[in-house]
Amino acid sequence: MSDNSLFIAGLTGVTAIAASSLASWLTSRGNADAARIQVSATTQAQRRDGVRQTRRAAYLNLIEQAQVVADELRGVDGLSTTGCTAALAAHRDRHKQLRRTVTLIDLEGPSSAQVAAANLLIMSGTLATALAATAENSCRENRREFQRTLRAYIRLIGPFVAAAAAALEET
Repeated sequence: MSDNSLFIAGLTGVTAIAASSLASWLTSRGNADAARIQVSATTQAQRRDGVRQTRRAAYLNLIEQAQVVADELRGVDGLSTTGCTAALAAHRDRHKQLRRTVTLIDLEGPSSAQVAAANLLIMSGTLATALAATAENSCRENRREFQRTLRAYIRLIGPFVAAAAAALEET
């Protein structure tokens, strides 16, 4: 009988050690999987937050640039031909800055924001053409055309702001 007791005790001990090792292995594997999932979720959240912050900065920069263009061109109507020429040179510099911000939005933004930004850029170029015509010949018709173009440009800022807000909501 004592031989059986020793055998059963040994078998119980080996079973306990095996069960403990198996439980430990399963627990560590589960912990490793949980850690991997948590790292993945954290990385994705950080990536989404980074994209959102980059887009937000790009959108705000374009809104600021677009508003500067509008604000500085509102007073063109009362300028002389030489004043219009100076305003044209300044507008060309602002147009280059606007182009840079639109390029960033082309890289960062969804298609709705890209289209709205491209429309602003195109209208800024049209403003440059109308301003050049006004600088060349300061007649009433050229000034009216410039003012119509400026109003159309200002109306395009609203759709861009709406597209930017919608794009930020998506991320």
